[in-house]
Amino acid sequence: MAFTKEYTATLTLSLDSVRKTERAQRVIYDSGLVSPNQNTLATGLSYSASILGIVFFLSTPASLAAGVVSLVSSLVENDKAVLQSMVYSGYWNLGYLEDFLVDNPNYDLIEVTLPFIEYETKGVRFITGKGVVNRVHSTSGGWTLLILDNKRTLSKRVSSCYLISNF
Repeated sequence: MAFTKEYTATLTLSLDSVRKTERAQRVIYDSGLVSPNQNTLATGLSYSASILGIVFFLSTPASLAAGVVSLVSSLVENDKAVLQSMVYSGYWNLGYLEDFLVDNPNYDLIEVTLPFIEYETKGVRFITGKGVVNRVHSTSGGWTLLILDNKRTLSKRVSSCYLISNF
């Protein structure tokens, strides 16, 4: 039986970290959940090794691959389908963070609160959906708080005006 807990956690990520996280989450989906293969998964995760411990808890490609494949083999079909959907949603929504940082090169870091599901007995967690951006760091220094308005657009207060970007 897999003991899980769902929660949010705040991470501060650079564009490179977002890209590595997105890639790792996609590799986990493809080679860990859809077509489980521990060797393929470990090889794919090696390209994102620097972020594994921060995002997924298991810090080496081999340990994360073993944890994911072990987890998947212990789940019933319905639970596998739910996990696949959640991991895919996390992967897909990381793309929006990447887009934001690419479209706004004046920011080098993004602080985001992300939803996670953690499998406590396996010591691994996955991003499960869209995060909430709390603030961004300017390449010229300093953090800017961000506000998500009711139209799902990202607003940041600059002096007395608002800069709006779709997010």
